[in-house]
Amino acid sequence: MKNCWKILEIEETTDVDIIRRAYLALLPSFHPETDPQGFKQLRQAYEEALRIAQSPAKSVWQPEEYEVAEHEILLAFRALLASDSERFLPSAWQRFIQKLNYCSMEEIDELRWSLCTIAMNTAHLSFECVVLLAERLRWLQEENVGEIDEEELESFLYAIAKGNVFNFQTILHLPVAVQNDTIDFYQMFARIWSSHPEWLTLYLAQHRAVIIPDDAKLHRNLLRWYSAGRLGIPELLDYARSWREAEPDNEDARYYEYAQRVYCGEGESLLAELCDYWHEYPSTQADALMLQWCRQHRVDYYPLVVMMIEARELVNDQGKPLLYVPGDSARTRFHLYEILSDEKLSALGRSLVEMVLHKGRKPRISLKRDTEHTLWPLYLVAKQLVQASQPTEESLMPIVSRLDAEDRCPLEALIIRRLLIQAANFTEKQTVEPEPQPQPMPVADGGPGCLGIIKIIFYIFIFAGLIGKILHLFG
Repeated sequence: MKNCWKILEIEETTDVDIIRRAYLALLPSFHPETDPQGFKQLRQAYEEALRIAQSPAKSVWQPEEYEVAEHEILLAFRALLASDSERFLPSAWQRFIQKLNYCSMEEIDELRWSLCTIAMNTAHLSFECVVLLAERLRWLQEENVGEIDEEELESFLYAIAKGNVFNFQTILHLPVAVQNDTIDFYQMFARIWSSHPEWLTLYLAQHRAVIIPDDAKLHRNLLRWYSAGRLGIPELLDYARSWREAEPDNEDARYYEYAQRVYCGEGESLLAELCDYWHEYPSTQADALMLQWCRQHRVDYYPLVVMMIEARELVNDQGKPLLYVPGDSARTRFHLYEILSDEKLSALGRSLVEMVLHKGRKPRISLKRDTEHTLWPLYLVAKQLVQASQPTEESLMPIVSRLDAEDRCPLEALIIRRLLIQAANFTEKQTVEPEPQPQPMPVADGGPGCLGIIKIIFYIFIFAGLIGKILHLFG
């Protein structure tokens, strides 16, 4: 497939970095869903170009008859890099470095940058190994006399300091072709993550079998990369669990275990643990996991969870809840717009979402199927709060009684407690810190003015009693 260079829009080269940059630049133009044929051709061209660049004829240099034979150290170095069994072994590199001890200082000066050039042009290079040679030849300390481009050298030394994406020794038992393909995949993965994270999902959409090396550093990176893309990697679930068990106080270990269990589709068996995690370790990451779980398994809880998250965030400097109208925050509206198009959302849930998003619109008349919905009592209180009206004792008592119900789930309990806190806070603000009201005209003989005062006193008693019941429940 010699036209691979034409597809990649570059001249024929053995520089793997140039090939990868060309592939990355063209990747967004060929989406596997909209242009599967173009995407396939681009991928084939990329793989063919890599094969040409890394073929034995290219990677193992052989002198022509008219050329002067290379120094034996350079030949030994090329042989080491071409060795299927030793190229990633630090001990083999140490044996090679010992040969330099027999060279004179003048020879070392002559070989220093020649060895560096060979290493830079090697496609699959273990930085764990080459750092030993870099320290021996002082590539970082010695002055480059112009034999190597300064920027390329700086980039190479930075890559050495950063290290490989995983320990290449873990794949030495595999065939060489599989080793190289595995290295290419994860190096490209890491490059996309650091430079173009928005392409991550597109890269992972490629259907291919890939080895997961037994390397803890790589496993943790994969958990981070897949979780960032909201993707599951079932092969690492056991590792995620063992990581959290080994480091129970590590926030990353805790988050990635729950993230992967959510993104791998675990259902009801996860809910109790997920609710405890959300309650004990509040964060936007925990919020995202809770919402994702709801979208997968209980869509009608989603709008209520969005309101629950908003209520937890809106507190003052002392941590006390603020009085607010639900649905006014940009984050809340964004989450509700996301769920509005979900076909699994019931009419009851859609009604609340539309009420929040379209302020002033007359609420939809409740249908019989709404009142028979298991979440109807929660939605009724939520709608009253959205309308900035005081939830009545009649509407609150059914959800209070649900706290002791045997069939209530942990998520329902969290939502109920948050609704009760909002209702109590709303009542407290209305009774203790009432809004300034225009003074009524004096009315004699128990007219409308007196009636209004009586109503206020009546509501104070009702809601004071309700607050007492709520505080008793949380006591």
